[in-house]
Amino acid sequence: MEIKKEDLEAIKKTGESIFLNEIKSYFLLGNTNEYDNFEPTKLDLNNCSDFDKYKYACCLYAGYKIAENEEGACAVWKALAEEGQTDAMLEYSVYLFKENRLSEGFKMLQQSANGGNILAQFRIGLCYMFGFGTQQDEKKALTIFEKLSAENYANAIYMLGSFYISDNGILVKRDVAKGWDMIKKACKLGSPFAQYEVAIQMSANAPNNEFTKEVIKLFLNSADGGDLRAQYIMALAYAKGEGVDVDIEKSMNYLAQSYEGGFPLAIELMDKIKNSIYEE
Repeated sequence: MEIKKEDLEAIKKTGESIFLNEIKSYFLLGNTNEYDNFEPTKLDLNNCSDFDKYKYACCLYAGYKIAENEEGACAVWKALAEEGQTDAMLEYSVYLFKENRLSEGFKMLQQSANGGNILAQFRIGLCYMFGFGTQQDEKKALTIFEKLSAENYANAIYMLGSFYISDNGILVKRDVAKGWDMIKKACKLGSPFAQYEVAIQMSANAPNNEFTKEVIKLFLNSADGGDLRAQYIMALAYAKGEGVDVDIEKSMNYLAQSYEGGFPLAIELMDKIKNSIYEE
């Protein structure tokens, strides 16, 4: 199934929204297991490793095992970034972008990327693709995605696949079949963007657009990986009992995540819910 023009725009907008979303460190990437035995409230910040300080800031930012304190987390990341800690540079760049200090954010992100942080390298590609903090240059973005794809970085493979599906021949020769093969590969490697696209395709090809167990699994993985569209879809699924049992608490949780990330349909639905409560 070929992606339509409006779907391609959704791909770009979702990438843009997630990039500027309040990214909660490794928690967004599903790596909370490394924090299971980490106790931020017992940490001696004057006598611990820089990486423990970094994880402490992550817990502060996410409100994990400690009271949420975004300002305090950013202060720790900034200090570590100034000492050359690449993970902290990555996190602090998000804060700079949120504060609309785009050029500073890009420079900080670039330092992290130059230090070998692969997620920072991917986000540099997004910066060039969308023109965040730097001049838009899709050719540079393509080069970065090609490099990271060769290293089997899932989200880069997804973005490269979208180039082959959508490009008009200026950067790459349009090849929808090749693009979809790359997106399916990215899906298997765990890209939340690709998991969403494959789930949509599978649903579209199922009788009555049925949400099968496999489709729901992909949507859940995508939603938990940070894709705002998948979060919105799972909010509707849990509210209506489509492919899952009705669970209003889970529905509102996914809707809140999509809403906070700035997904337009989630904002529209949340506003309707708020207005309905207010009218009552």
